[in-house]
Amino acid sequence: MSELLTIGGSRPEGSRDRTRVHYRRFHNIYLYITERCQLRCGHCYMGDRLERGLSLSYDKAVRIMNQCRTLGGEYITFLGGEPTLHPDLPRMVDHAREVGYRQVMINSNGLLERTIDKIAPEKLHYISFSLDGASAEVHDAVRGEGMFDKTVPCIRSTVEAGYPVRLICTISQINIADAPNILALADEIGVQMVNFHVFSEEGRGIANAETWSLSPYEWISFYEHLESIKDEYRTSIWYPPTYANRERLERYVDEGYRGCVGCSLDRLSIFPDGRSYVCSVLFDEPMHFAVMTDQGLRLNRQQNEFELFTQATFQAGDEPWLSGCPAEAVLARNGKPTTPPDLVSLCRLWKSQA
Repeated sequence: MSELLTIGGSRPEGSRDRTRVHYRRFHNIYLYITERCQLRCGHCYMGDRLERGLSLSYDKAVRIMNQCRTLGGEYITFLGGEPTLHPDLPRMVDHAREVGYRQVMINSNGLLERTIDKIAPEKLHYISFSLDGASAEVHDAVRGEGMFDKTVPCIRSTVEAGYPVRLICTISQINIADAPNILALADEIGVQMVNFHVFSEEGRGIANAETWSLSPYEWISFYEHLESIKDEYRTSIWYPPTYANRERLERYVDEGYRGCVGCSLDRLSIFPDGRSYVCSVLFDEPMHFAVMTDQGLRLNRQQNEFELFTQATFQAGDEPWLSGCPAEAVLARNGKPTTPPDLVSLCRLWKSQA
């Protein structure tokens, strides 16, 4: 374990280490407590894991939470699959609070099992619901017939019950025209924030890549549109830029962007089989960071994703924001699109507020 904690070493005295000012090691923990889900959404990055359907036992989840807290974890998000399908979710939330996680979050598909009723609103920093359209026609095209009419009442009742609520919307060719209308619905319901993400060719998205994918220019046009309408709504708007022209990059640097988040080990995503990733872009790849065992993190000594991040950041020198997305090298080998030469790629884990 001591070897893990010293990865990356230290810089000579007096050198500039801008990354460490903004990112902290193992600060954010993403715990996938189950791979089970009621839905089979066309963009879901979980892919075949949904069919595998593994879940963490309560005891194992507790060990992981304790280990990650020791490593420096302060924020923890429970995900799936659908985390509310796990009967021990309320106990897991309680334990996370007991061992000192500052913020506890849940990501849900909006078909809440009533396990959520056993979690007091004040124990959660927020619950995040997936909503991919402002109408049944659009949302159901992504998530299945009848889902909009189940999800929106669930979001509304959760807000009314006093829970802090946010929305996640994944933008593809299916919903790009309708998605901005979600902001009016969000205002009306009273959610805190909408996070817009760009469709990625991962998991179940691979099969839909030809018809669902956006070009980098289409995604930039979309988030620039969000910037132009943000003052019309009370709800906060966030998005990962992913791509930018060089002029806009300066703005993101001013906001705190310092290149690849993975190079600082700021976050760790842990699946029920113990496989642990720093970068969610690589969830389909064998080059994970480590495996979580009962004894702690066991480093992957074969193809480790961390080598990608450190090499790219080292090459960028004192301008780490120019390191681009190191994971693109892996995506390119698999025939997935990469950044056009007239644009700059940004870490896909970093978000900006519109």
